[in-house]
Amino acid sequence: MRDAAPRFIACDRSFADARIVVYGIPFEGRVNLRKGADAGPADIRAASDSIETYSPALARDLEELPLTDLGDCELPDGAAPREQLDAARDEIVAWWRPDLIPFMLGGDHTATVPVIEALVHAIPDLRVLQLDAHPDTREEFLGERYNYASAMARVMDVLPPDRVYQVGMRTGSREEFEHRRPLFFPAMSGHPLDVVRRLLPELEAHPLYVTIDVDVLDPAEAPGTGSPEPGGLSVPELIQIVRMLGACRVVGGDLVEVAHAWDPTGRTGIAASWVIREALLGWWGDVR
Repeated sequence: MRDAAPRFIACDRSFADARIVVYGIPFEGRVNLRKGADAGPADIRAASDSIETYSPALARDLEELPLTDLGDCELPDGAAPREQLDAARDEIVAWWRPDLIPFMLGGDHTATVPVIEALVHAIPDLRVLQLDAHPDTREEFLGERYNYASAMARVMDVLPPDRVYQVGMRTGSREEFEHRRPLFFPAMSGHPLDVVRRLLPELEAHPLYVTIDVDVLDPAEAPGTGSPEPGGLSVPELIQIVRMLGACRVVGGDLVEVAHAWDPTGRTGIAASWVIREALLGWWGDVR
């Protein structure tokens, strides 16, 4: 792992003293339009310095949690996407153990793939909740199978599709919508808040990993991302969803696709940091 400076706010414990591990995968595969997601971990960390560690709504403070920022996975320069993702997976496997809770900063959404590959065999009943503007289930894109438009298809290579809940999608290819996966809940079928509320009893019954693509937010609030789509959630709506998931046994999570190359205001990273703070405190606020 490569040290990060600055670290995510309040991640001041040593690895030996931590129970919750924040880390980055600065991966960006083949992109046809807006590049910059590989700087996402650094963008989020820098933006986190702009927010408070305390959540008034939850009456909890990040400084009370056993948090560390382990830095970024080291990816081989110029290597093929699968080789870079293998390197990330191998680094995660080297430090992760079942009593640690991992939270990953992406990177494009393909960065979720090696995380699930590292966790799935140790957590056999694992479920994944994806909050996203896109399904990310193309079999390939731009001639590449390991690509941000194919990220969840690759997750479903190692985790059965009937264990992956896809919520909030408001765009995608014809094929992705006509040949949708079994737990596909696009925005046109119901507001994501209502969908997650309806799914809660089922999600509560299994260990859950939550992956959040920042483009689930409306680009008016989070323009710094590679594939912005109109009609998304507001930050308060996403935070409501995150807080609802506090009823679940969340075993890990990530937030991906922040790219400040497209947001000179930096507000995308600030919004992302807010969401991450509420996730860390809402899901694991009692961890000591």
